[in-house]
Amino acid sequence: MLNRLKELKEKKAVHIAIICIIIILAITIAGIIMLKYYVEGEKSLPFQLSKIIVVSSASGTNIEDPNAKWNLQVDQNNDIYISIQKNLEHQSSEVIKSIKIDNITVSKNDETIGETKIYRPAAEGLYKKEDQYIIQNSVEYQGNKESNLGDLKIANQGGNILFRVSNQNVATYQTNDEQINHDGTLLAKSNITKEQIKSNLSFDIIIETGRGIKYKGTVSFELPVGDILTEGTSTIEKTDFSDIIFKRI
Repeated sequence: MLNRLKELKEKKAVHIAIICIIIILAITIAGIIMLKYYVEGEKSLPFQLSKIIVVSSASGTNIEDPNAKWNLQVDQNNDIYISIQKNLEHQSSEVIKSIKIDNITVSKNDETIGETKIYRPAAEGLYKKEDQYIIQNSVEYQGNKESNLGDLKIANQGGNILFRVSNQNVATYQTNDEQINHDGTLLAKSNITKEQIKSNLSFDIIIETGRGIKYKGTVSFELPVGDILTEGTSTIEKTDFSDIIFKRI
């Protein structure tokens, strides 16, 4: 009888040990999967980034002055163009519900001058330096049959969205020249250095599909791009997005 009880206890102990091992393995596998997702994110989004273009330059607003033909307040502008295309591996019925640019942050160093303002496209024309078009932290484009930048609409099968980061009143420039170029060379003529206009831009892109699934990835750039002091206008095009991890939220 005692031997029988001993055998039952030993079998129970073995069963408990097996169950514990299975639980530990399950937790380990789940942990590995979660870590892999945390590091790599979504591998196949229904809609994905195809291209981001950043164009940096400068422009001046003339303020009348009897002592100079041109009396300019100079802004340094950065236009961000984001192209989103459909992943053909996904079902054709999938649509874009919205694309949101969120958590827009511009970080400056101690030497950076000017006041940063962020603009959405205007109702008419591309950009207007008006308060009604200033965005504070985010801007959202709604999916639509066709794109319309002024109405913040993006075609629900893919299209382009954009916004402007403007560092304003970074310089003044006076001249009596007949013609001037409204570009980054105005900054060089105003003795502005690269360090004085340097900043870091970061923002989240949130893609929401018609099924209500949201994917979020974070993008960052150093602004302005290129050497606008000598080039006037500089452009970069980003097509490699291996450094941008999208996850469901």
